[in-house]
Amino acid sequence: MSAALEVADLRFAFENDRPVLRGVSFQLAPGECAGLVGANGSGKSTLLWCLLGLYRAEGSVRLFGEPLGRGNLHRVGVVFQNPEDQLFMPALIEDVMLPLINRGLAREEAEQRARRALAAAGVEEVAGRPASKLSLGERKRAAIAAALATEPELLILDEPTAELDGRSARRLAELLAGLKVARLIASHDLAFLGKLCDRLLVLAGGVIVKDGPAGEILADSVLLEQAGLV
Repeated sequence: MSAALEVADLRFAFENDRPVLRGVSFQLAPGECAGLVGANGSGKSTLLWCLLGLYRAEGSVRLFGEPLGRGNLHRVGVVFQNPEDQLFMPALIEDVMLPLINRGLAREEAEQRARRALAAAGVEEVAGRPASKLSLGERKRAAIAAALATEPELLILDEPTAELDGRSARRLAELLAGLKVARLIASHDLAFLGKLCDRLLVLAGGVIVKDGPAGEILADSVLLEQAGLV
């Protein structure tokens, strides 16, 4: 079975600037949940954008055995750090339906799939309200629902617990833990990742300096200090 995601020698620099990524390589198996950690400025978000083809990088990105391209990006769901980037329609149900309609689904089928995704995320009861009227925790889960409605095989999340309180973070972890798809989660929240992920990737200096079991990495105080994580 092909890896859900294969990254080989990925390199990227903004124009006339120092390199941000200097040869990132890793794989993610189908159904696996891995955390991506690194200090501020380590390149986590840049790496995610490169994986999605939003930044043109050198190296190789393959999704389920095929080179990254328009033909397979539909297999990836994305959850941005700020849910407002995804939720802007007059009603939440319309936010979740929008990508489905854009893919050619009939409105009735799109609504059915959207409601199932909202129910799975625990926010079906607010489907008729605009995101601006929801709590941050509800908006975060709604953004995940919008991604899940497209039935992705790989889910990429950027700082999903940013600004969340403890209860909201726990509910989010429960939601993500119950998913069967491959998940790559970039976050500063080590406790959150430790409960959710079996594996962590530590990004520092533009490369993956450590890739291993989450418990082992979180117990390595020297590594965490050197990577600027504590």
